Amino acid sequence: MAADTPPDPKFIFFDCDDTLYRNDWKTGDRLTQKIAQYTESELGVDGAKAYELYKTHGTCLKGLLAEGLLPRDRIEEYLAAVHDVSLDEIHEDPAMRSIVAACRTKADRFVFTASISEHAKRCLERVGVDDLFTCIIDTRTCDLETKHSAQAFEKAMRAAGASDPLACMLIDDSVKNIRTAKTLGWTTVLIGKHERDTGNAFECPEADFHLNDVYELPSVMPHLFPSLKPPYPRP
Repeated sequence: MAADTPPDPKFIFFDCDDTLYRNDWKTGDRLTQKIAQYTESELGVDGAKAYELYKTHGTCLKGLLAEGLLPRDRIEEYLAAVHDVSLDEIHEDPAMRSIVAACRTKADRFVFTASISEHAKRCLERVGVDDLFTCIIDTRTCDLETKHSAQAFEKAMRAAGASDPLACMLIDDSVKNIRTAKTLGWTTVLIGKHERDTGNAFECPEADFHLNDVYELPSVMPHLFPSLKPPYPRP
């Protein structure tokens, strides 16, 4: 992206887990473990099969539904159970609050998560940023579509009142989500530079900006943070 034409998005979508907080995927690992526990104890689906469903369908839930392994009247039970995890490793972050609060206006800021709104709200409360967003766009808002599907992004835009993809920006730690957003014309900011499973460094051509963390945002797009001046907040 040319340096003399910085993006000026109207709709700024922040991912929640591993973006607005980072804790070496401890919370994400707990969610994965909860999914495996639920599918094994409640549905008789072992962890390997649950992971296969995730790989094939984008989420374990979509796979369970597609293969008739979870009755639709148990969807809410499933969502509540797998998101019932400890958030002990998520801490209050005044620096993150300062950055988010300075990013355009509250009317421009949204949380776009693959989880449920209750889980996202708990995480945001722990960080101390829960009051800084217009709304949480969650898996229910997207009709359980996989977050990296074009349909989920279209539903997220509709929920935010956005009609032009070029006016949207995604800040997310998932390469799959970033790729979809870029395909649709969004400005993309990828958070994190090392793979979760291997720890290896990676690159993503679809990312307009590839940052270590959200704290770097004001330095690369200072026009979106008019009230902040260097040195920018960090923990």
